[in-house]
Amino acid sequence: MTKLGFLAAGLALAIPASSQAAEISPAAMQAAVRYALPQLVSGIRASCGNELSASGFLARNGQALEQRYAEGAETAWPAARAALLQFGDTGKTGMGDMLGKMPDSALKPFVDATISSMVATKLRPGQCPDVERGIELLAPLPPENVAGLVGFIFELKEREDRGKTASGG
Repeated sequence: MTKLGFLAAGLALAIPASSQAAEISPAAMQAAVRYALPQLVSGIRASCGNELSASGFLARNGQALEQRYAEGAETAWPAARAALLQFGDTGKTGMGDMLGKMPDSALKPFVDATISSMVATKLRPGQCPDVERGIELLAPLPPENVAGLVGFIFELKEREDRGKTASGG
C-alpha cells in the first residue's frame, strides 16, 4: 500500500483502499475520516514518536492538532457509523450485522482501538517522516477540508478502478 493509501485508509476508520472501500460513498468516507482524525493523529504520534525529531512538527504541534481535530468529530459519528456498518456488509462476513447490534458506547471505543491498532501494525518506521510531512501540510486546513480531501481521493480511486475494470486492466 502506498504512503498516501495508508494515510487515506487510516483516516477512513481503517477501511482498506480496495474494491470494498470503493462501495462506500465519498460522503460516507468523508464522515468516517472526520470522526477518525483525532485517533489517527494520536496513533501516529504513539507509533512514530521514537522515529521522529524531538523538534519536529508532531513533537511540537501533535497534541494541539489532535485536540483541534477532536473538536466537532463527534458530530460526524452517525454518518461514520453508517459507513462502518456499510463496509461490514460489503465483506459478506456478517461484521456489519454484529457491529450494528453494538451500542455506540461499545462501538466507539472498538473503532478507536481499531484505528490505533491499524496505525501500530501498518505504519513502518521508515514511513514516519513522510507521514509527518503529510500531516504538517494538511494541518492548516480545517478538519472538514482534510476529511473532504480524503473522501475525494477515494472517489478518484474508485473512478480509476472502474476504468481499469471496464477496460479489462
